[in-house]
Order: sequence, then C-alpha cells, then structure tokens
Amino acid sequence: MTTVIKAEHLFKIFSGHHKDARRITALDDLSLEVYEGEILGILGPNGAGKTTFLNVLSTLLLPDSGRVEILGIPSVPRNFNRLRGLLNMSSGYPNFPWCLTIEENLQFYGRLYGLSGRPLRKRLDDLIEMFSLGDYAKRRFDELSSGTKQRLSLAKALLNSPRLIFFDEPTIGLDPDVAAKTRKIIVDIIRSAKVTVLLTTHNMQEAEMMCRRVAFIKQGKVLHLAPVEELKRVTGKKDLEEVFIALAKGGLPLHPGPMGPSGRSIALAHPMEPAVFSSSLNSWFNRCFAFTQRNAIFAVRNFFAFAELLFWPIVSVISIGLMGDFLELQEKAMDFVLTGAIAAGVLQVTQLDVAYSLLYEVWSKSMKHTALTPVGISENLFGSWVTGIARGLVVFGVLSLAAVLMFDFRFPPVVVTGIFLWGIFACALLLGLLVSVLLLIYGQKAEITAWMFAYLFMLLCGIYYPVTTLSPFFRAMAEGIPITYFLEYFRQSFGFDSGMSHLLFKGFGLVVFYLAVGLGVMRYAFYQARRKGTIVKLSE
Repeated sequence: MTTVIKAEHLFKIFSGHHKDARRITALDDLSLEVYEGEILGILGPNGAGKTTFLNVLSTLLLPDSGRVEILGIPSVPRNFNRLRGLLNMSSGYPNFPWCLTIEENLQFYGRLYGLSGRPLRKRLDDLIEMFSLGDYAKRRFDELSSGTKQRLSLAKALLNSPRLIFFDEPTIGLDPDVAAKTRKIIVDIIRSAKVTVLLTTHNMQEAEMMCRRVAFIKQGKVLHLAPVEELKRVTGKKDLEEVFIALAKGGLPLHPGPMGPSGRSIALAHPMEPAVFSSSLNSWFNRCFAFTQRNAIFAVRNFFAFAELLFWPIVSVISIGLMGDFLELQEKAMDFVLTGAIAAGVLQVTQLDVAYSLLYEVWSKSMKHTALTPVGISENLFGSWVTGIARGLVVFGVLSLAAVLMFDFRFPPVVVTGIFLWGIFACALLLGLLVSVLLLIYGQKAEITAWMFAYLFMLLCGIYYPVTTLSPFFRAMAEGIPITYFLEYFRQSFGFDSGMSHLLFKGFGLVVFYLAVGLGVMRYAFYQARRKGTIVKLSE
C-alpha cells in the first residue's frame, strides 16, 4: 500500500493586518495519510480548514509548522516545481483569464505544464471532447455560464496527466446530469490511471458515492477518519448527511480507519494518452511563449486600452514639440527634449506589459492557476517583456514619425538608435519587475505603482533636462538609474556632453545588477506570498 500524501502536525494561523485583528487558526495539529488510487473525502463545515489544507498540499500556501511529503518528495520550496508537474487542482466557481477562450485557456496552461506541438493539440482535443466543451471552445471565458466554467476547470485539472488531483467542490454549479457524468469521469480516470484524489464537497450524496474513506475536519483538526460505512455504524446514522450533522454538532474521537482504499478498477471508454512533455530548456521557452501569446491576445482584444496608452505619448511628443517651437528652441535643444518625450512613451508602454502580466491575473483572479504550474519566476517576466517590446516598437515608430514630420527631429545612426532602444526596453523590464514584487508584497493596492515609478524615474534621470541641472543629491540618485546613461549616450549624437564616462558599460551593468537582485527579491516575495496566503487571496 503506497502512501501518496503524508501530512504531519500541520499548523496554519492567519493574522489580520491590524494589531487588534483576530487570529484565525485554520489548521491545528492536522495529520493525515492518503494512499495511492483512493478518493479521500475531506468533509467539514464552512471555515473548518478544508480548503486551507488543500492549498497547503498544492503548494499554494506554506504551513507555519509541520511536514508534508507528497509521492515521497518533501513538500518544501526547492521541490515545488517538481511537485507541481505531478499534481493539479480544480475549484468551485473558478476564475480564468477572462478574454481568453476555452481553447486558449487550456492551451496557455498546457504550455505552462510543458506541453507543446501535437501532444498539446491532442490533449486539448481529448479534454474538450471529454467534458463536452466543443460547442464553447471558441467562446471567451467571460461569456460562459457557471457550469461551463466549472467544466473548463475540471479539464484544466487533467492537462498534465497528474498523479494527484485536488477537487474542491468539483460539481458545484453543474446541472444534475452533467454532475453525474463528471463524477463518473473522475472515478473512471482515478481507477484506470491510479490517480489519487482529495475531494472536498458539501454534497454528502456525492461523497458517499465517490469516496470509500472520509476525513471529517472541524476547527482545523481531524475529528474522524474512517470508511463511510464505519462512520454510519459508529454514529448510528443511515447516510453520510446525517453523519455530517452529528459530527458537526459534537464530534467523535479520532479513528484512523482502514489504511488503504479498496474497490475495483474501471477502464475508461476512451482513455487519454499520458501527457508528453518537452525537455527543460524547451519547456522554459515554451512557457515564455505562453505568456507572450497570452499578453498579445489581451493587447489585440483590448485595442482601446492600447489606443489609450498610445494616445498620451503622442500628446506628450506633440505638446513638447509645440512648446519648443513657441520658445524658439535651437535645433539640438529641440532634439534633446523630443528624445525625452519619445523615451518616456516607449518606456511606459513597454514596462506596463511586464507589470500588467501579473495584474491581468489579479484582475481576472486566476493567479493560483498559474502558481499551480511548474513555472518559475522568470518566464512570466520575459514572456510578457517580448509583447512589451513589440508594443514599444509600435509606439517608437509612431512617436518618431510624428517628431520627424512635425518638428524635423534628427535621428542618430541606426546602431546608436538600436542600442538606445534596447537600453529603454531593459529599463522597462526592471520597472515591470519592481511593480510585480510590490504586487506580491502589498496586493492589489500596489497597482498604482505601475504608473508611479515610471514617472518617478523619468523625473530623476533627466528625461527633459540635463542631469547636470540636478542638485548633488538627486544627481547621485540619477547615476544609479540605468536609463540616465542610455539617454546621455543617445544625446551625445546631438552634441551634448554631461561629463559622464563609460555610458553603455554603466547602463547595461546596472541593468544586469538590478535584474539579478530583482529576481532574487521576487523569489523571496513569492515565498512570502505563499506564507501569508496572498496568492490565494488575490485569486478570490
């Protein structure tokens, strides 16, 4: 009898943001073992700790103390990505990226699990057929009924052929006939592939039909763990619903019950082939591409949002140019300030794509689905950055055209312009990284920083004026911002010299340094987000 999950002495306490806030003990010395191939029901009243327990097991939440071992692998941060390739989760009332279709959502998460090419296409076709999603495959998530959304969640939970699945109210919101079909699919897959399932539900009939053993949890403790028939015998009740009521009122002594599941295997009528994953390096590029593609879809389907982003940089360039004409600026002075206006527009639009990548998940409340995949901290950043670069190039082209046609702006040589652009793009990546870290630490209230920091850095780096005009204190700050050096490098072509040396070495050197530090801080921020439950909160 193989132990799949071994949880020992788990504690989890949630504290409010205020000093006088009540501390909530969600898990209180909870210990439990789950065995291969069984469907274990996790039952209990609202607030008992069921979902918290599943979040801990699925790596979305870190316990305050205790030990978890899954499939023989200690569930600690260094093993999380390995574990996430082996497990999956489906929750009631799910949320996914709202402007992606069913097919695009499955494709996005499939790529995050390492699927690509024909294996990914085959997997999608199998799941769409299995859950009768064919008629809705091209519909956006925000156009779906609650039942169809739930079926999408169930399909997503099977994308990576997991060995362990957590179902949190899997049939809630489904019509009775669809719920019955879903239960049969779950049982068939479990029996044929030896998949292990933890099931939480308030539907006692469903639990009695699907589970041989159930664990009753109340106030974060396992009150009783036993086969359903034994629970009915011990309590003298005729069905599990009456058992639930009896246990919720008083509780019974802990009883471990039989150690393993029983029951015959049921063959799938149309068994799915195991998921085929690509190598680790290919998977990294595949996951990056998933974020690039997702953000590109967002950009195309939110054209007016992009038009708004483009509108303000155009207004800025034209306003600066007209002001320069009014003040009768010399040619090189006009080129100086227009350079700043163009750089500001490109920087803002590009960094917003990086910052918005995490914000998209906050707004759609789908962050936990991404956090459940074996995706690292870099794929989201770099994948979104590619989309940001593409949009930044569009903005650069439009602003440059306006500056040339309206104000006779003179561009330096192509090589100089190209290096300058890459410097701006690199700084945009850093800004997006900073905003992402703040979102993980402070939650959605940090959303305003997506705009604030870009303008703050522009103020310090001499976007419209030479840094030599700044006071010594602020000039020292400007010398710590990479974009300062890229602006100075570009403006040298117009005859300006701030006295700074080794501009590109310092600019790109700071980019590399800040990127290394930023990725380390972001890794820590994700750790803290799992410890505090921020990822779960941002998905609710």
